[in-house]
Amino acid sequence: MLLKAVRSQRRFEQVAEQISKLIKKGKLKPGARLPPERELAKQLEVSRPTVREAMIALEISGLVEVRVGSGIYVLETEKKNLKLSNKIKDIGPGPLELIEARKEIEGNNAALAAQRIDAKCLEQLEQAVENMVQDNLVGADGDREFHLLVAKATGNSVLETLTTYLWDQQQNSPMWTKLLELMQEKKLHTTILDDHQSLLDSFRQKNSKEAQAIMRNHLNHARDIYFDLIDENQS
Repeated sequence: MLLKAVRSQRRFEQVAEQISKLIKKGKLKPGARLPPERELAKQLEVSRPTVREAMIALEISGLVEVRVGSGIYVLETEKKNLKLSNKIKDIGPGPLELIEARKEIEGNNAALAAQRIDAKCLEQLEQAVENMVQDNLVGADGDREFHLLVAKATGNSVLETLTTYLWDQQQNSPMWTKLLELMQEKKLHTTILDDHQSLLDSFRQKNSKEAQAIMRNHLNHARDIYFDLIDENQS
């Protein structure tokens, strides 16, 4: 399979476009299984999460089916003549873009919140963590509540609005929804809970630098968990 290295900013679109062209030209026929994500990433010179995003975009577009533990298969479709690029643009930002943006905004939120947080907000954050434990789901309401409370603790309405916007974009994204469906384990990951507890400790100590580092690492952890690779069982 002839694939070109990808070097654009929005890489998952380019990956999806290359795969879709192979499908449309009949070089990848219905029922064919695509190479494992690791192999695709090597050929395309991109990260495996980028390949994952491309597969999600292709699945949403009706060109492939991702079967957890088995692989990614080409589907029979009558819509092969449609331009995939237009469909992907309608999908909105990819999960990696959203996590990257959140890391930049929310890292600064945490630093500022550590300086300005009050006792009432600390209590609310503790309750949000408890809600996450009770919900026992990644991306549950308690998680959103926690992050929006951190934004509120900055005392900056612009940062609060930006953070809410990013969370809305994430939770309304069809790619994000599909990503969560593909996760093998949707229960609350202990790393996520530990990160939130560490953030609470840094807020109690008014440690701005530590809070910023923990939040950024926390979102790196979230990225790694959400992109828990699906092709480990592929042969």
